[in-house]
Amino acid sequence: MYVRQKQPFIIYKYFTKSLIQYFLIALFSLVALVFFVDLIELFRRSANKVGVTNLEQANFFDILGMASLKITRNIEQILPFAMLIGSISCFNQWRKNNYYIITRSSGLSLWKIITPSLLCFFIFGIFSITVLNPFSTLLNKKFENLQSIFFEYKKINNFSFDTKGFWMKQTTNGNTIIINAYGVNEDLKTLTDVNIFILDQNAKFEKKVSAKNAKFEKSYIKLYDARITDSRTLVKSLKKYNLIIDSPSNNIGVSVLEPDTIFIINLPSYILNMKKFGLNTSKHLIHLFKLICQPLLLISMILLSASLMLRSSERKVEVGIVSLSLVVGFSFYFIGDFMFALGSSERLHPILSGFGPTLIGLFSGCYLISDIDEPK
Repeated sequence: MYVRQKQPFIIYKYFTKSLIQYFLIALFSLVALVFFVDLIELFRRSANKVGVTNLEQANFFDILGMASLKITRNIEQILPFAMLIGSISCFNQWRKNNYYIITRSSGLSLWKIITPSLLCFFIFGIFSITVLNPFSTLLNKKFENLQSIFFEYKKINNFSFDTKGFWMKQTTNGNTIIINAYGVNEDLKTLTDVNIFILDQNAKFEKKVSAKNAKFEKSYIKLYDARITDSRTLVKSLKKYNLIIDSPSNNIGVSVLEPDTIFIINLPSYILNMKKFGLNTSKHLIHLFKLICQPLLLISMILLSASLMLRSSERKVEVGIVSLSLVVGFSFYFIGDFMFALGSSERLHPILSGFGPTLIGLFSGCYLISDIDEPK
């Protein structure tokens, strides 16, 4: 009696261990491939800086370090592909060795066979959200900083957003001008609740200009109902005041933090602040929803692979079934990216864009697995 109760546990342990091994092999192979692709691309970008003198030159170790900083982010992005390829390889091996047929003959359903593996990778998905994602975010910030040092020019005519509004810093005639606003209309080039701090060439405070509204003109900014406070705290009120600056040539740009550079714990509060200041939150919301769906996405890849690879009991490798499994898995992933693009442009609701592809894959896999388990 003891042996009969122990048999299913041994079978579950063996199958789960086998799936984990194939998953890790696929993951390490894909990570190594992407690492070398990133390394080559960084070397190409470094070699193409012909005639650029204001950026630092990156040596071999700088490039290697930057490519290494992208590893954790690549792991996050590669996890669904590694799960798909690893599960297809694992289930194909089960078919070749008749493991699946023997197990089904002993009275175990397909759901019972794969449930321990599903639970294992669901826990792994939670681990990727709570541990891997914060670590990846931290390294991605360092990568972005190094990239701006070695490869990119800084944008001086864009407003950056934080919890205290919109900020812009620029230098005009040797003076440093810092503009803070609590509202920005990017199309009309207007600001609301404006505070402008002017520093002289020695970085000492010269004056502060506050205004209810402001508008960018060709070579200056026009402020309405302005209050000017100089270094001697003398206050002067004016109905209109023109301040010479380097005005943006076209529409005003607002730079927000990319969602993959924000810790998942801080992401909801950052989204609320963006919404408070009237910014488009779709991209950040969809990123948050996709992170939450990560465990379910891994499970859906296992379900889809198992339902397609184990539908036939033949031992030979059928290229058609393997190809179909790959096409179905990759299709769900790329459909998710397409819906992400639609959601970011506000053509699709963020909830549908974030949860839709994963839930479709999950329910499809559950239906196909249940169809296999039904007595014929």
